[in-house]
Amino acid sequence: MLLRASRRAALSDVELVLACVPQPLLRILEMTGADQVLQVHGTVAEADAAFGGRGDAAGSLT
Repeated sequence: MLLRASRRAALSDVELVLACVPQPLLRILEMTGADQVLQVHGTVAEADAAFGGRGDAAGSLT
């Protein structure tokens, strides 16, 4: 579902970024290789920094 959402977002020139992913889900993403397709960051601040601080005050990076 996340990969599909990422593809749909890309069609609209939007990038789906994950932050604060719980360890069990992160493990699944790693086991399936989805972490190589999706951008995964440990914190919202790290995700925001990856985009040059363009996120809004709520932490959304759209």
